[in-house]
Amino acid sequence: MMRKTISMSLLIGCMLASFAVLPCPIHSEPPHPFVMATDQPETAYEGKWQRLAYQEAFKRLGIPLEVDVMPTQRVSAMVDSGDVDGQFMRVRAYADAHPEQVRVDEPIYEVGFALWVSNPALTLSRLQDLAATSWIGAYKRGVELCQRALSPLVPADRLFSVSSEDVGLRMLLSGRVDYYCEIDAALQSALYSPEFKDAKSVRPLLTVGDRIILYPYLSRKQADLAPRLATVLKAMKAEGLLERFRHEALGNR
Repeated sequence: MMRKTISMSLLIGCMLASFAVLPCPIHSEPPHPFVMATDQPETAYEGKWQRLAYQEAFKRLGIPLEVDVMPTQRVSAMVDSGDVDGQFMRVRAYADAHPEQVRVDEPIYEVGFALWVSNPALTLSRLQDLAATSWIGAYKRGVELCQRALSPLVPADRLFSVSSEDVGLRMLLSGRVDYYCEIDAALQSALYSPEFKDAKSVRPLLTVGDRIILYPYLSRKQADLAPRLATVLKAMKAEGLLERFRHEALGNR
C-alpha cells in the first residue's frame, strides 16, 4: 500500500512537471520621451545650442528627449494645455501669467531686447522718441516685452506682428518695415542661417528694457521633474558644459 501511494505521488509529480512552463522574462516598458517645445530650428545657432544642452541634461536624467518646433505663441499654449511637457527658455515673471507651468529654478541664459534696423541713416536716442516718427515696425508674436513697449507708442496701422524672426528679417531687409523688435539671441541666431549670412547691414538701433535671465519651464503635470532638472543644469554649468555647447553651436553654424 505504501509503495502504491509513493508510485501515485511520483506519477502526479511527473504529470505536473510536464505541464510546467518556464516563466517569461519581464520586459519593462521604455520610458516615454519627454517633449520640449521651441521656436528655434535645429539649423539655427540658438536651436543647436538648446538641443546640445538639453539632450545632455535629459541623458543624465535617464529620460529620452524629443524636441518639437512651433511658433512662439503656440509654444505657450501647448505647454499650458500639457500637450507638450515643457519649453527651453522664458523669463522669471512668465510664471505669473501661466499658472499651468512650473519654472525650473536654475537660470541658463541671458538675453536682451532691441530694435533692429538695416537702414544706416536711422537714429533714435530714446524709445519714447519713436512716437514722433512715421516709422513702420514689427515684432514677433509671443514676444510680449516688445508688444508692451511698442503698442503705446506706435499706431496699430504702423505696427505688425510676425510669426518668426525670419519673416521679420525679410521685411526689414526688403524695406517693408523700418525696425524689428526682437530678442538678441533669436535675431543673431537667424543671421547665422544661409539665407541671411550676407545681411551685414542689420544692427541694433536701441536697447529695449534691461537684459533678462531665462529659465526652463515645464507643464504642471511634470512638476516633480523640475528640481531634478535644476540640479542637473546647475552641475552642467559648474562643469562649463553650457558654455562649451554655445561654442560648438557657433562652430557648426
